[in-house]
Amino acid sequence: MRYVRLNPRRRALLLVALGLVGSTAPVVSQDSGLAGRLGLAEAEREPTGIASCESLEASLAGFQPPERRVDLWVSGPLTLIQTDGVLWYLVVCSSPRIRVMCVTYSDNGMKIGERATLRGAYRAIDDRHVVLDPCLASHPDS
Repeated sequence: MRYVRLNPRRRALLLVALGLVGSTAPVVSQDSGLAGRLGLAEAEREPTGIASCESLEASLAGFQPPERRVDLWVSGPLTLIQTDGVLWYLVVCSSPRIRVMCVTYSDNGMKIGERATLRGAYRAIDDRHVVLDPCLASHPDS
């Protein structure tokens, strides 16, 4: 698994937004296939279906990303919207479910509590936190 080095400010914001308090170890698993995993697709491809907060844990169970880019599409209520003045951080799903953060350039006028679809390059921070970077965020019906 490759790690991306974040500048200290961006890393701190990411950790605070995701509510991480410990290790940022990656998920270790056995399977690397995408077949049958709702919301996962090859880079820049649409998956067979969009994952929800409720189905995400099953989709990611035992998943070990291949060396190539894999995209995740997930739809759920926005639980956090924050900016550092350049980038926007949008989060869907709440604990104890897997939380997913989208790193993007706009909030697209969305508000906390509204449903959003996030889609972008998948990276697991740990077994409960995923970052999509780069990422696009939109209303589910658009």
